[in-house]
Amino acid sequence: MFVHYFTHVPLHLGIVEHRLDALRDALEEFADVAYREGEELRAKVGPSVDGFAKEVRLEIGVAEIHRTGLVFPISWTAVGSKALFPKMTGDLILSHVGPEKTKLELEATYEPPLGLLGKVADRVVLGRYAESTIKNWVDRLAEALIAENPVS
Repeated sequence: MFVHYFTHVPLHLGIVEHRLDALRDALEEFADVAYREGEELRAKVGPSVDGFAKEVRLEIGVAEIHRTGLVFPISWTAVGSKALFPKMTGDLILSHVGPEKTKLELEATYEPPLGLLGKVADRVVLGRYAESTIKNWVDRLAEALIAENPVS
């Protein structure tokens, strides 16, 4: 399944790249919070998920320069109960939009767990959970990039 979300950050691309490097340690925590908030949403619209994964392992690779901007390969995986949660892989893309504006975008794919049953559940309910998790994470990252104190 494909998920996509973007927002704009009112900072030059070079500043965003620099601040992203400074925030790398916090990114995994953002993913964990986004995942747990998604879990709460999922609990409201679907079966109870008490006791499922509480942590997410986030890996961001080295940026490559593409026509679209700086592209960071990204993956995140639930820690524990891996058979019940999908591994998501994709790209975090930083694109120059204007002199003081950068597009922060995440494009990713995942394979729902539990085979055919998981695919049906994803189309009916859980896809919204994945989209909500991605939106939450990108928005939190954008807020952190804006709030980050400039480094000399």
